[in-house]
Amino acid sequence: MEDDMEGIELKPASMRRTFTLRNNVARQAAVNFMPSRKVAHTGTLRLRRANSEHNALLEASMSDAPDAADKQVDIIVREMEQHHQLMEDNPLSEELRREALRDLPQGLTMKRNVRAKLSASVSLRSKQRPISVFKRMKYRISFTWKKSRDSFRDFIFSIELWYESIRNIEGHLGSAVGSYFHLLRWLFGLNLLLSILLISFVVVPQALHTGGRNGTSGISFLDFISGTGELEDTPLLYGHYHDGDTSAGPLRYDMAFAYFFTMGCAYLLFFGVLCYRTADSYRRHFIEPAGGGGGGGVRARLAAKLFCGWDFGVASPRAAALAARALAHEFRELLNEQNRKKEAASFWVRFGRRSTNVVITTIVLGLIFGVQYGLWLLLSVDTFTDHREIYISLIVTAVAAVCPVLLNFIVKLEFYEARTAFYVTLARTWLLDIGTLILLLVFWARSDMPCWENRVGQEGYRLVMLDIPVSLLLLPAIEFIRGLMFNFNVVKTAPEFNIAYNSLTLIYNQSVLWFGMLFSPLLVVAVTIKFLLLFYVKRESALRACQTGKKVWRAAQAQTVLLMLVTLSLFATLFALGSLFLRSPSPHCGPFRRYASALGVLSEGVLRLSARAPLRRALLFVSRPGAVAFALLALCVSVYIVRARSGAQQSMARLLRRMLQLQAKDKDFLLSAIEKVSNGEWLYSPKSEEYGADSHTWKYLHEVRKPSNAGYHFDVSRLSHSFLERPRSYAKENRPNSYHTDKQKSNEDGDTDSSFSWQGSSSYLNQTDAEKR
Repeated sequence: MEDDMEGIELKPASMRRTFTLRNNVARQAAVNFMPSRKVAHTGTLRLRRANSEHNALLEASMSDAPDAADKQVDIIVREMEQHHQLMEDNPLSEELRREALRDLPQGLTMKRNVRAKLSASVSLRSKQRPISVFKRMKYRISFTWKKSRDSFRDFIFSIELWYESIRNIEGHLGSAVGSYFHLLRWLFGLNLLLSILLISFVVVPQALHTGGRNGTSGISFLDFISGTGELEDTPLLYGHYHDGDTSAGPLRYDMAFAYFFTMGCAYLLFFGVLCYRTADSYRRHFIEPAGGGGGGGVRARLAAKLFCGWDFGVASPRAAALAARALAHEFRELLNEQNRKKEAASFWVRFGRRSTNVVITTIVLGLIFGVQYGLWLLLSVDTFTDHREIYISLIVTAVAAVCPVLLNFIVKLEFYEARTAFYVTLARTWLLDIGTLILLLVFWARSDMPCWENRVGQEGYRLVMLDIPVSLLLLPAIEFIRGLMFNFNVVKTAPEFNIAYNSLTLIYNQSVLWFGMLFSPLLVVAVTIKFLLLFYVKRESALRACQTGKKVWRAAQAQTVLLMLVTLSLFATLFALGSLFLRSPSPHCGPFRRYASALGVLSEGVLRLSARAPLRRALLFVSRPGAVAFALLALCVSVYIVRARSGAQQSMARLLRRMLQLQAKDKDFLLSAIEKVSNGEWLYSPKSEEYGADSHTWKYLHEVRKPSNAGYHFDVSRLSHSFLERPRSYAKENRPNSYHTDKQKSNEDGDTDSSFSWQGSSSYLNQTDAEKR
């Protein structure tokens, strides 16, 4: 034993080389066993390159050579140089390089070396000298704008309207109910901004022009509800506005220009805002959670809520309890989404269900068409009393209040999931409401009334006023009565907050606003005040009388669908107004009476196309069907390109997700291998046939390397004494002592590094010290 120890002391370099080579062989064998190395090569060159770079970095980090650190630095620099955004000579790339270096798991000295080499590489690649004054000013402006935008966003968040109330509702009833109040708050803010816009540029100039000469002292309650009588000659309706100029000293204010551009900008601006908001919500709540399929997005959101969902700024116990309840409701929604399973049904069962859904949908569409036809016949009858318009508005309000309940009952007869049934009910009720409003607009536009715009404005005003008793009094009273009956044990269940019905009420009122705003500017103020009162009434009703619904679905997706319906309502409004009003306004009233069409304000009043023939010809050419068809074709090609890029990104996301899964399996495998090596249960020597298929070496020989390395032998006699003293559960006395095969590695080898040679390593390890010298 002492002689052996002296031999070890006399040959430290030889023993160190032996142990280093043995460790390299063991490490390479373990790497070859990893699950990611058993993936078939089906064009995954990026995966192979990533594995080879990872192996090179691993070998450099584990090596004892003097230049190992430099090699590791070179590998890291070479990998970072492949990202072009990191190698640009601008402040943004510099910030990205700092973040990348900050995320490296290496030491500070190595990070400094990497940074020095990266700076040298960037300097060599840069074709420009230090940035110019103009570019420096551009960067400063962009950074200042970003900081200002973030500061403004933080300021808006700090003064967010009804924040505590909505958090309280989400804590008690879940985020699905909270989505209704989020939509109500957003529509209230939108209408408030719209009210300020119309009052500032339309109502106030008209009031200054008339000088307040309109007497409204004789208005009765019936006139106030119906918008008739004295209210017909007020800024409430379209016919009151003049078509001339308002002069204030040297300044002139053309009411026709103001009315046209204010209304046009309001419609187009809010349509753009709604489109952007809907698209952004759809991307965040439908596309990103899909995450390339497989439910990975839902699991990612669940993990984010689990580890990053708590707000550490919560200070009071009450706020903490509310936040905890809100997170619990969100966990319920996400878990319900993740654990949702489709029932396996036969072909005939699926055929029967879909046939039932189609038949019932056809019946519902027939009922909607029948309601519209009956309303048209009702409008055509002239045998009513003096209050005929009020009766018609009462009927329309009753249809809008009763039909959602009827459609909600009908959808239960179909074979839909809870969330799909909610969407189907929303779509059918929205179709009924929009069809009714378009029908009213078409009827009054084709009537022989001298100022039919006033009739449309009065109709919208009546619908909003008559819906107030239903939304603010009747429905909350029913919920409170049912809540009291539940408290006194008269009924067994408390009322649930009907998200579908209440959301449809919001969409209906907003749709009436879109249709009536052009013909009644002050209708916006009425709807804004109504939404303000509706929030407080619904808040008390939800907290004091309602309970959490039994059906759980993703609230964010429901809110996206609601925004989509509001956007479609505005789109239908723009289409109807462009077809009926812009081409043929009434010549007897309103600010456009001196023009043949409302568009004449733009063509004759602003552009003066009659005196500018080239501009007129250019506009006529652009509006031709061929130019429109070319624009539509270009849009279709753009959509196809974006769709193709989206598909490629989804494929890359699936590949990256697969790589992450394989890396997780690799870590699990390596931890298990380290445990086996530490217990002496894994020696890198081939098994005889009597060793079962449980051995890792057997699996390597027969599954990964196949027969090319079947004769490989690692000389156990050269191991150190401490290593030989470990328990050998797999070691046998009789082992082959020579590598007797001289075959080359097969082309069908496993996914291993081609630069590694088992023959060379084994021959080198079996050499004596004299031969090595």
